[in-house]
Amino acid sequence: MPEISLRIGEVARRTGLSVRTLRHYDELGLLVPSERTDGDHRLYSPGDLRRLLAVQHLKSLGLSLAEVRAALDDQGFDAAEALEQHIVTVEDRIATESELLARLCALRTAAGSGWEEVLSVIALTERLGHREPGVRLRAALGTPTAAPLSVLVENLAVETEPGVQGALAWAVAQHGRDAVPLVAARLGDDDPSVRIRMALVLGKIADPSAVPALVRTLDDPDPRVASATASVLGRIGGPEALVALLRRLGLGSTEERDSVGDALACLGGASVGPLVEALGNRPREVREHAATVLGFVAGTGTVTEALVEPLAEALVKALDDEESDVRTAALVALGEVRTPAADAAIASAQGAADPRLRALAIRLGADRAQRPAPTSSRSKPVM
Repeated sequence: MPEISLRIGEVARRTGLSVRTLRHYDELGLLVPSERTDGDHRLYSPGDLRRLLAVQHLKSLGLSLAEVRAALDDQGFDAAEALEQHIVTVEDRIATESELLARLCALRTAAGSGWEEVLSVIALTERLGHREPGVRLRAALGTPTAAPLSVLVENLAVETEPGVQGALAWAVAQHGRDAVPLVAARLGDDDPSVRIRMALVLGKIADPSAVPALVRTLDDPDPRVASATASVLGRIGGPEALVALLRRLGLGSTEERDSVGDALACLGGASVGPLVEALGNRPREVREHAATVLGFVAGTGTVTEALVEPLAEALVKALDDEESDVRTAALVALGEVRTPAADAAIASAQGAADPRLRALAIRLGADRAQRPAPTSSRSKPVM
């Protein structure tokens, strides 16, 4: 069956393009009809139509007509380079449009009160991004709940002045639970300092809804972030926070371990049972850390009498641990416990074969004799 050529009007009707567009393609040499009638009317062959389809496909990628022609006719046309350039262009355009969308969404609430309120919020937003730190500081402290929450969080993420950071953190915290999703989303920021900043803001808000995000951040590869997160979890508390903190026993840097210990101490009696259990058949690092943290908990003075006895018994038992570091940590912790069992264990350890344990026990015994009243200070191991 012979191939049929189409007049320009029929091509326009079938493709949805205008006759003017097809004539323009012809003038540019982009799509020149293969044939003409005796009356000099354009005739498009099936091959011309396939080229037209290719033209439309390439245009849909954002290529200019000159680039489309080069792609179809120039053997040296670098498709990869052209596409890479257009990817950059589109990414820039998306970033610009996303920023505009964020601004519009932030102004949505103000728009309900009319354009005056919208203009007021825009002015406040501009002051929050002013080049002078003093202007930014006053803007953050002035009307914290008037500024769009998303703007406050974004500015907090990019702020470099410590004083302004503090003001912005306070302003974000004034929004309470509503701020948690936006702040928690920034816990995944590439900059560790931003992750710390956001974790501390969640601590100021102290809403339990932030705990799941903080639990994930507790495993952050940066020890500073992990330490800040542990402290915040101790401040917020709750069963999920307790489980996550206990999972970090014996792990991380000294800074991280101290932060986990402080956080568990903040949880008080709720942490005693799991810590006593951790003194059992666990790795040495976990046993040592658990003993140390039990001393922290005892030192807070918030543990009920019903929990002090099992706490002391567990630490006394740990004095027989096969590892010297665990025995030392348990003895230091006993220095924070005021029970007859703890007194007897410290006295007994003064005759221990381990010279380090013996010296520490003598020092603790002397200290207890000088201050018989309970203390909340934390003893450190004598090396």
